[in-house]
Amino acid sequence: MNYIVKTVIFGFLIIELILAGNIPYEQLLIVMMAIVLQLIKERYFDSVWLTVAMLLLTCAGVAMDSHFSIWFAIVFYDFMLKKGWFWPSLLLVCVVIFLTYVPQFYWLVVFIFLSGMLAYQIRKKREEASHFTLTIDNERRLRYELEQAKAQLLLASKEIAGITEVKERNRIAREIHDSVGHNLAGIFIQLQAAQKIHVKDENKAMSIVKTSIDGLANTIELLRDTVHNIKPRESLGADYFQGIIENYQFCPVELQMSGDFNSVPSAHLELLSATIKEALTNTARYSQATMVEIKIDVNPVYTRLSVKDNGIGSANIKEGLGLSGMKERTRNLGGSFSFHSQDGFMIVCVIPRQKGGEMFEGTYRG
Repeated sequence: MNYIVKTVIFGFLIIELILAGNIPYEQLLIVMMAIVLQLIKERYFDSVWLTVAMLLLTCAGVAMDSHFSIWFAIVFYDFMLKKGWFWPSLLLVCVVIFLTYVPQFYWLVVFIFLSGMLAYQIRKKREEASHFTLTIDNERRLRYELEQAKAQLLLASKEIAGITEVKERNRIAREIHDSVGHNLAGIFIQLQAAQKIHVKDENKAMSIVKTSIDGLANTIELLRDTVHNIKPRESLGADYFQGIIENYQFCPVELQMSGDFNSVPSAHLELLSATIKEALTNTARYSQATMVEIKIDVNPVYTRLSVKDNGIGSANIKEGLGLSGMKERTRNLGGSFSFHSQDGFMIVCVIPRQKGGEMFEGTYRG
């Protein structure tokens, strides 16, 4: 935008000078110096001192020809692009205009004011865009840190659950040995005694059998009480990922799954869900896609996830917090992560079922 504004002003001045007659060598030199100054300012080194230098060139030009007063608009425009320079720049330009007096004073003031307001709006838009980008980056960083903390808590809870499960198994084994085993041994001895005396004393033998039956019933009840608190492990499968898809409103999502999800480790399921959520979030923000295709393949060797959209893609992919987070989580499980942007955007995540053998796919390998 800066190039357009300044090109228009320079073009206007050059046309005015040409229409006024021959351009003296001194004026042409000032124009060339101003062009070089603006190129340096816009392309290499943006400094207030360069704007001050432009102001001095403008004053020198006005001293030769009043048409150069149009450059005051460039000076005020550049000052207004700098935050906190409104009143100093306005006062400075007004003083210089009064000291150099130009015939088109009122017209010039209006033009300078309009250029300053344009610069102010451009600066505000840039600040809003920068603030928005910073907010998005902070949100992604915090979400990434939250996911890391969640993964650590999940790992800790799994370790605690494993220790608890071992303790529970030991408790059950002790109770079976101390109670159920002891009762069964006693019943076995009683039945052996009943077998030996049933010919001599049938009534007593039947009494022992009845007592053994009652004892066996009590033992069965005790066994039920012992294993009552054993709970089956939670099974996460297709419904878990289908729920993520159903909550996604940006565009249609086609989900294809194959394999036995009950055999997938919990850490792999957690990684798959986090990667799918991040990929869908990126699709909604950047891709302009109308369709997303997700494939999850589970087999005894590896678990493979691919997410592909039909969006605009990108020739130059910058790895931000989202992509780096997905890559790091995959690497932590010994897997590989890759992405490319041919015909949309696609990510591929491959996790070996037994940690150790890294698997590679695609371009931009993570």
